[in-house]
Amino acid sequence: MKLGVDLQELAEIANNRMKNLFISCVGSHMWGMQIQESDIDLVMIYIAPTRALLRGERISPTVRQQITARGGEIYDTLGWEIGHLINQLIKGNVNAIWYVTSPLVIKPSIIQEELSALVEANLCRDTYYSVKGMAQSQIKSEEKPKMGGKGYRTALRTINFGIKLLLEGKICFAPALGTPGAEEIMEKMRQLEEAYEASPLPDRPDENAFREFLLRLRMEEMTSG
Repeated sequence: MKLGVDLQELAEIANNRMKNLFISCVGSHMWGMQIQESDIDLVMIYIAPTRALLRGERISPTVRQQITARGGEIYDTLGWEIGHLINQLIKGNVNAIWYVTSPLVIKPSIIQEELSALVEANLCRDTYYSVKGMAQSQIKSEEKPKMGGKGYRTALRTINFGIKLLLEGKICFAPALGTPGAEEIMEKMRQLEEAYEASPLPDRPDENAFREFLLRLRMEEMTSG
């Protein structure tokens, strides 16, 4: 996907001089469901200075969402510090999984590739709760005026993602085709629960593997400075 803005400029907007590790595109583009009016949703994963952490300085775990217009496009950006990302991955947070494994990596890196492989090797049943909560929120959004089925479509793609992950241990960003009705969505929610009950995945990922990954990055950041 071609961006109409310099990545360095976006980096300065998103993380206030923290070192970028990688930048992913999420939202409708990640699912192949974008339309001409769709914003470009970017997530920037950054690392705080290890020295600052050891000194007890306050480090923001996230950078608040910002919307900017650049090159005729609307960019919706946010940032997560790598430690916050790791903690959310250990909890099975589906947003964290999407940030790491999105097929649209705008600023690639070896770190992103390694972390994506680690995530795929540690998918777990606990992600069900995050997927369920996300889908329920998306279903609720259909009550807003002029949604026209968008809430149900986004819920469907989230539910399908969860079912595939739970039953097959695979990450798949398949678009939701058509406009499902309320009955279809409720049936899909039932299937999601069944997938959770039948899932062969472990309840939780290997926390130590993620902690060791983060430790390595912290030490490399300190020595590279």
